[in-house]
Amino acid sequence: MKARWKLALPYAALLAGAAFLYSRTADFAALGRPGQLGPDFWPRAVLVLLMLVCAFEIARVALSRGTPAAPAERAAQPAQAEEQGRRYPWLLAAGIGLTVLYVPGMEVLGFFLATILYLAGFMLVGRYRRLGVIAACSVLGSLAFVFVFMKIVYVSLPLGVGPFLRLSTGLMAMLGIH
Repeated sequence: MKARWKLALPYAALLAGAAFLYSRTADFAALGRPGQLGPDFWPRAVLVLLMLVCAFEIARVALSRGTPAAPAERAAQPAQAEEQGRRYPWLLAAGIGLTVLYVPGMEVLGFFLATILYLAGFMLVGRYRRLGVIAACSVLGSLAFVFVFMKIVYVSLPLGVGPFLRLSTGLMAMLGIH
């Protein structure tokens, strides 16, 4: 029983932290405009989802039979048999490099194109080799991010310069983003 509570403790701490932060977002509501989502909507939505996940995990740990495995242990069990002891520091360095280049790349290429290249590069660095899947996931993922951030959340994203600016504005027109 003690092992169960040790596994549930991080979730309980996250739940308490999320509840505290949720209470602090009440001040945001006064800054909103009538007829629009207020600045409190997205932080509260994320915090509610976090609290639900934490509550689910606490219940799962408390109600499980036998000795529960920690989440990291559950996720690593199949991979350990195959990849035990292998390390790829150059892949880690390449992933860090991609991430470092992504931010300045957005300023020149625009969010849409930079995200396509970032997602594709990250999948290649991660040793995934099905190019059709990489291309489809990169383009569709980037489109989804653009749509969600610009059309739903109203976040202004970098559009790029020169021909990349024209690509971004054309894409925004196609998606009905003004």
